[in-house]
Order: sequence, then C-alpha cells, then structure tokens
Amino acid sequence: MNPDDLANQLEAQDFDYWLDKMLAKVSDTVDKREGSIIYDALAPAASAMAESSMDAAKIVRQTYTLTAQSEFLDYRAVEKGTSRQPATAAKASAKFTDADGQPVTNVQVGDRFASLGDEPFFYKVAEIVGDGVGYLVAESVGSGPNGYRGQILPVTPNDSLSWAEITAVPVPARDAETDDHLRERLLSPDSYNAYGGNVADYLKMLAGIEDVGAGQVYPAWHGGGTVKLVIIDNDLRAASTDLLNQVKNTIDPDEVTGEGYGLAPIGHQVTVVAPTELVINVTTTIEVDSQITVEAVRSAIETGIEAYFKQKRTDWNNVDAVTGRGYQLTIYRAQILTQLMKVDGVVNASLPLLNGQAADIDLVFNNTVSQLPVMGVVDFNG
Repeated sequence: MNPDDLANQLEAQDFDYWLDKMLAKVSDTVDKREGSIIYDALAPAASAMAESSMDAAKIVRQTYTLTAQSEFLDYRAVEKGTSRQPATAAKASAKFTDADGQPVTNVQVGDRFASLGDEPFFYKVAEIVGDGVGYLVAESVGSGPNGYRGQILPVTPNDSLSWAEITAVPVPARDAETDDHLRERLLSPDSYNAYGGNVADYLKMLAGIEDVGAGQVYPAWHGGGTVKLVIIDNDLRAASTDLLNQVKNTIDPDEVTGEGYGLAPIGHQVTVVAPTELVINVTTTIEVDSQITVEAVRSAIETGIEAYFKQKRTDWNNVDAVTGRGYQLTIYRAQILTQLMKVDGVVNASLPLLNGQAADIDLVFNNTVSQLPVMGVVDFNG
C-alpha cells in the first residue's frame, strides 16, 4: 500500500463507517435504529472518529512532496535547499509633463501615483533618470500591473504636473510560484549539484534573481572562463536592457569583471544577453459549425495558439534530456492543430503551415543564437 492508497483509505472512514463498525459490536437483540439510545450514544463518538480519520489522511498527504500543499510543501522545499519563488513587483518607466507638454522636474523619489480603473494599481517613484522621466515600482506584488500602459494619476499632490503616463514595463513582475511548479522543481532528478560555477550553479543564480523569468547557460562560449547567460523576463519575453544590466551587475559587475565581486566565481567573465525573438506566423484553413462564423472564433483560436507558445517559452530553459547539455525546443504543427480543435465551434482544420512551410520549427540554441518563439500573425479562412 502506498501513501496515496493509505490516505484514500482513511478518507473513506467517514461517519457511517465508524458508526456501522461500532453498531456491529452491539447485540442484534438491542434496538439500534436511528434515535435509539445506543444509536444516540455512539453517534458522537463516530463523528469524532471520522474527523480523526480525515485529519490522519491530511497528515499522510502533507508528509510527502508528491501530495503536499501550501506551507507543508514549503517545508519540503527547505529540506531540499530551496524555497518557493515569491511574487515580485513590476518596475515601470513613466514620463511627467506640464500643461505645455514640457518635462516636469519636481517629481521626487517616493511620490505615489495610481492607474486608472475601478481597481487601480498604485506605484511609487523609485528613481528619476532624467527630466520628466522616472522609474516606478508597483506597491502590490504579482503580474497584474504588467499589462498596464497609459495615464496615471498623482496621489502625491504636484501643482506643476499636468500629465503622467506609464510608457513601458521593462521589468515585469511574476506571481508567487504555484504548488505544481514548486513540486515539479522538487521532484526533478538532479543530474549534478550546483557548485563552483558549473551550469547548475548559474541556473541557481538566475533563479535567485526575482526579475528573471528563465535563463540559459552557455559555458566556455568564447574560450575558457567565459560564460554566456541568455535571459527572459517574468512575462517570458526577451529581457530589456534594464534587466540585462541588473543581472550583469549582480553576477559579474562590468567594472570588476572576473574578479569575483559578483555571484560568479573568480576568473569567470560573464556576458548577459537577451534571446532573439523568432516570430512564427501560423496559416491554416478551418471549418466551423454552420450556426457561427469564422470571425466568431478568431479570438478564441488566437488565445489558444498564444497559450501554446507561452507554454513553450515556459519550457525554454530546460536542458536537453537526451544529451544532458544544451537546450532543445520545437514548435509542432500537430500541437497547434490540437489547440485549434479545442475551440468550441471549430469542426475541422488543416495541419497549419509555420512561416509558410509545411514543417515543424526547431529553434536554434548555440553559442551565437538563442531563439525564443513568439506568435505572429494567425491567418485562416473557412
């Protein structure tokens, strides 16, 4: 019997189980019907025993990484020398102008702003980088503010300010790591330990930088002692210049390259770059139910295909399981077809073309190029 079977067995020991078990010990000459003296005497004990069985089942499930949840899974992570990745705060670029459209220079670090909407996001100015330009940090953690662009309203009074807006989010936030993702990390077999600047060590360094969504490591890419890190942000897109500089200065500062003042070992010269985004256009022919039009399902189709591409980007930093070295990722036409057929109203679809070719696309990962798949135009007609 495995732990899951034991937990299921304990969960099956409900009120009726314990009451029947106790009543079976009572002579049949005694009235055992509901409402009888013996029934009413045993019922509270049966209820208590059922609660104990449920508690025991919870203990069994929370004991093992495979079934533990929330805080119990966090404790298992600590035993493996890691922890749940926390939610982070988005960092946005903003500009501030007066009534004449000129930069406002009296916005200060610590000033607060709010986005528009019924449930606004609140921000604080973290840095002023030029006249009328600054960096904001969201006060709430999580990915919610990642998609907001446009006007923001001052919470801190400023009579000189006529217009303020978020122009970009160069460092998107991430949500707290889910139980499923943390469990997957804990249960993944370790082919080697993170130590002394090996590939596992650099992956561990990147995982510890909260603004990095994933990374790839290319050792000795330009000779002995050189390391190239290719990183994406928490939106699983190519890292911005700001994020690249942040990671570089954390792991191997520019002014002291190779001297061990960052996380990298002494003697390592680390280059940090963003991947090349490979835009993949999808062309297919679909047939829809006679009661609807093709345009009625366009949004759902594009959402499904984008979800497939995002999942592929989630897997982007997995080391090739066959070679144990390097990375491998393929965009499969058949899997895109599966996304098409999941959409309500689509009754048939052709195997799609990718960038005009009737072939799957193997992404390139080498010392020169590291590609990141991004959905382009989806073209279909029915």
